[in-house]
Amino acid sequence: MYIHWDKKFETGNELVDAQHRILIMLFKKLDIAIKTGLPNKTIFRIIVEVRKFAEFHFYSEENLMLEVGYPETAAHEVIHSNLIAELNLMVARITRHREFPDDLLSFLNEWLIEHIGQEDKKIVEFVNASEQRPVAESIYPQYLLGSKSVST
Repeated sequence: MYIHWDKKFETGNELVDAQHRILIMLFKKLDIAIKTGLPNKTIFRIIVEVRKFAEFHFYSEENLMLEVGYPETAAHEVIHSNLIAELNLMVARITRHREFPDDLLSFLNEWLIEHIGQEDKKIVEFVNASEQRPVAESIYPQYLLGSKSVST
């Protein structure tokens, strides 16, 4: 069974959590595409969508770390780079029919659960304790939750 969004995945940072929810939604989208037998071209495009959003999310998370002076930013960037390299390798194997999209989905689900629980929660703990605040943190509720009462 693949993961679904659950409160246990929440880090406590609205931006990070919103992006994690989108990643999980994209994993579910891929799962549905596979299980309903959509054409390989469609499945491959969804895989590319997952990869591109993961790259965006990683860059966004790295910016957050830099904004607050997180001391383990470089090490976390390596973790992200390694995942993207592994993801690219799996995508290449899928296009050569040496691996199945389901294998990729399984890998991504396991990776995300471990990464959120071990790495991302450490970042958010540091952010929450930091005097230096993330750029535009004050507008997260307005744009992530749709609140119209927040002023800029």
